[in-house]
Amino acid sequence: MPPSASNGRFVCSVCGYQSLRWYGRCPECGEWNTLEEQAPVPRPKGSRRTGAPAQAVVLSSVQPQQVRRFSSGLTELDRTLGGGFVPGSVLLLAGEPGIGKSTLLLSVADNVASSVGRSLYISGEESLGQVKLRADRLNIKSQDLYFAAERDIDAIIQICLDLKPGFLVVDSIQTCEDRSIDSLPGSPAQIRACAIKLQEYAKAADLTVILVGHTVKTGDIAGPRLLEHLVDTVLYFEGDLGHLYRIIRARKNRFGATDEVAVFGMGDTGLREIQNPSEFFLSERLENRSGCCVAACVQGNKPILVEVQSLVTPSQYGASRRIVGEIDQQKLLLVAAVMSKYMVQGLDRSDIFVKVAGGVKISEPGIDLACGIAMVSSYYDIPVRHDLACFGEIGLSGEVRMVPRMEDRVKEALRLGFSRVLVPHGFAADKASPEIIGVSTVEDGVRNALVRTKS
Repeated sequence: MPPSASNGRFVCSVCGYQSLRWYGRCPECGEWNTLEEQAPVPRPKGSRRTGAPAQAVVLSSVQPQQVRRFSSGLTELDRTLGGGFVPGSVLLLAGEPGIGKSTLLLSVADNVASSVGRSLYISGEESLGQVKLRADRLNIKSQDLYFAAERDIDAIIQICLDLKPGFLVVDSIQTCEDRSIDSLPGSPAQIRACAIKLQEYAKAADLTVILVGHTVKTGDIAGPRLLEHLVDTVLYFEGDLGHLYRIIRARKNRFGATDEVAVFGMGDTGLREIQNPSEFFLSERLENRSGCCVAACVQGNKPILVEVQSLVTPSQYGASRRIVGEIDQQKLLLVAAVMSKYMVQGLDRSDIFVKVAGGVKISEPGIDLACGIAMVSSYYDIPVRHDLACFGEIGLSGEVRMVPRMEDRVKEALRLGFSRVLVPHGFAADKASPEIIGVSTVEDGVRNALVRTKS
């Protein structure tokens, strides 16, 4: 039954949409049963704006300000952030439970405390004893790293006023509570109120704040979308719990490029930086195996080589299946349809499984050509040349199109010892090099990639 009408308002727990009446389905995001009733917050009397109103200025006459930064102690994380932390900025780090967010941030807080100054780690989920066990395992030794187990947002700000740290970690924003709001911690109203208070204090005190956020089943950050708009930087901590690597991906960054990634390896003593992700993801390649092709991709501003693996088997249950984990499902369907029309007539009646070795998620179009070659290689059981890498977007008519950052992709492939790089024909036309082979169609790509052709 829907809630009864009242003087309060209904707020969607997914997107933050507000309404004076209850809906079974949110009109904004389309999710069902997400509108929750919230009591109205009384506005204190005498809260009218005081002081002179803001004045508009000519933007071209404003002098640019130099952005100050300080290091996190991790080179890869600094690169993802655009050069390091910016004083007064608010960052949001989101990831699945147990992925390693607390482990990473405790190490970062220790590095900042040792090199920059006083740091404060707030935990609303763990006790002092639990965090101390992790600190001993990570060999945390800084005398300027402070800890407090607190959930009350006003108490957290008071601790900051007394301690005056330059770096603050709040783990997590979903556990913080504003006592003036009549709702449980983790509700949209609580998350919104706590985040706004922390943001206002961070800007006033020139304090760098990292908020830890949890993700839901769909991979989105729990709580209202306002949280992502409120912060300056949004970082996603990705990785399969069954793999030894973790990836930090910047989805939003007001002080640097987006879609930058940093790769870490999980060990007994915490996370370690992987300076060369390409060698890491290709370290376990096998020779003379069909269905495997190396793709030169770009993650942010960093070229990365990954191995695309495909398994094509006869369908046993009537309708063929398309199973993929690290690549978009629609991309797999498109590439499979093109290869079925122009290369393999029986591919549409086969089950196709595609994955990226190591589990790294790839969303850019440069991986299309490697996926198509791997499918044909698996179908005919013919290996791909071991010294070959490729990239290119596949069009619906079977053409291979150019993609961004092609020069960087080629350099990364040649640096790792690949002697043949399949590239779109438009890019190879300007390069007089025997290592660079231009292909204009998927037929050209398969012909140059496979060790031998089918007789």
